[in-house]
Amino acid sequence: MSTEEQRLLRELNDLRQRYAMLVRALRLMIYDYDVATSTITWSGETEYVCGRTLSELDGGLAQWEELIHPDDRERALHLLGEAEAKLSEYDIEYRFQHKNGSYVWILDRGYFLAGSDGTAARMIGMMQNISEIKAIEFERLQMQETIIAAQERALRELSTPLVPISDRAVALPLIGVIDQRRAGLIIETLLEGVATRGAEMVIIDITGVATVDTFIADALIRAARAVRLLGAHVVLTGISPEVAQTLVSLGADLSVFETRATLQDGIALAMNGESLRGRGSGVAHTKK
Repeated sequence: MSTEEQRLLRELNDLRQRYAMLVRALRLMIYDYDVATSTITWSGETEYVCGRTLSELDGGLAQWEELIHPDDRERALHLLGEAEAKLSEYDIEYRFQHKNGSYVWILDRGYFLAGSDGTAARMIGMMQNISEIKAIEFERLQMQETIIAAQERALRELSTPLVPISDRAVALPLIGVIDQRRAGLIIETLLEGVATRGAEMVIIDITGVATVDTFIADALIRAARAVRLLGAHVVLTGISPEVAQTLVSLGADLSVFETRATLQDGIALAMNGESLRGRGSGVAHTKK
């Protein structure tokens, strides 16, 4: 053997060793798929990936299809057909049955090689068990959903803060823009507050609402009507001259409200009502 041949042989052995080390390090399951015969030659870390030895993976393409999770099989085969027809990369994640009967998540990447006639003849690729990565991702998504839900609850409380005034009265000071979503939250918050607190009077203060248009007027009226169905009295406060003029020009039906100029006036009305009820109770007790 010549010196050049010996050098080439050493380089080839070195490449093989590096390839074997890479496959072990990444825990890859390597395949060589013969399109004409539908046979698959496996190598690499098959036992780590799916719990099976090389001798247990002798069923070719049919076995591979059978081991894919039923919910993922159709998509996996469809993409395989597309990659074969286009001689393009096959890149997919799917669930694959482990020898113990469970399913593991697989990252499958392969490349089709054309034969002499220009059509796909072989496919070389690798499969990697990514179940741990998927578990971490699932946990992260769950945590994210929990955080989003907590933020949503906090935002709902901040955007529709129901303030107890007395045992029988609550106030809802509104600030900022009222859109369709927030209008629904207003009604929901009011109904929940009236039902859980047994409120007889609800003060809706719109001092902090800069603009009142047809939509907002309608939202307030719907909220008042919904609350009145539960037997509570509705007081609308914080109506500036400009807002009053707007409401009149819009033809809003304000008969569902009792109105006061300021939130303080509305609170005074609520407290006065409590005081009158208190005196009435005292008189009734004396008569007994």
